[in-house]
Amino acid sequence: AFWLTSAIFTYYTCNSIHPTQPKSNQINTVPSTMSSKEKAPPSKADAPPRPEIPPGHGGPVRNPNSNDVLSGRGGRINSHSGNVRFREMVESLKREYLDPRTKKLEKARIAARLVASIRHSEPPGRFLKEDPHTGLWIEIGDERAWKKAGQALRESAPEIRAEQQAQLQAAVVAAGIV
Repeated sequence: AFWLTSAIFTYYTCNSIHPTQPKSNQINTVPSTMSSKEKAPPSKADAPPRPEIPPGHGGPVRNPNSNDVLSGRGGRINSHSGNVRFREMVESLKREYLDPRTKKLEKARIAARLVASIRHSEPPGRFLKEDPHTGLWIEIGDERAWKKAGQALRESAPEIRAEQQAQLQAAVVAAGIV
């Protein structure tokens, strides 16, 4: 198994290709050291996102910053600048997320990309939930942040999918394909 892995690595590095993106003149070829039944090792592009921020990371927060996304309900949460920005970003990604051609793994990546974008803001945004006993805010971690992002991306999905379907039917009729 080790020699096979080494041979695959050598093949791809020597031929300057990525295993998941063949050159235009090379379609699904198999290195001579690998049988057609064996597969190349999975690339990072094939793997789901991995959480980096655990729940509680950074300790309690007294005052959330302008890029923090707050979990909860009500006007105070909805009007927080980080939540407003989060909803704007969700709207910009919703069509891609809800596109019928978008696979489950890609949807996970879209949600992770949204969370990463918030986290890489200046100042860095966090995903926080208020502790009802102390009034302090606690980081919810990447996994719960991805779930929050995914849920937000699915909000109003039936209406958006119906709109996409209507646009597709209109394009078909306009093209005279029917």
